Amino acid sequence: MLSEQERFLLLLKGPEDYAHRAGREMLAVLNGGKRPRYKAMSKVADRHIEIVLDVFDLEESTRIVKTWLSSYQLPFDPDRLNSFDRFHNSLGTFITDYPERIRSY
Repeated sequence: MLSEQERFLLLLKGPEDYAHRAGREMLAVLNGGKRPRYKAMSKVADRHIEIVLDVFDLEESTRIVKTWLSSYQLPFDPDRLNSFDRFHNSLGTFITDYPERIRSY
């Protein structure tokens, strides 16, 4: 859970800053060992997805996740993400219905 100050700072810096900072962090966790660390990356991804859904609006959240998938090519596994159901319920239909409208940061 984020404090009000942390939430304010995220909103002040904007979704583009958060998308790239979080993407780099997840990529660093994934490539932090001799082999890819999918389980560790999934825990970090869960935390970031929850933050994105709590702080940013629908369009910003979608663009952040698209940035993670397209720019950083993060291998999200729905079976390992505890927040996937919440993410899919919030953004799944928007992503599948309007893919041409979604641009990454």
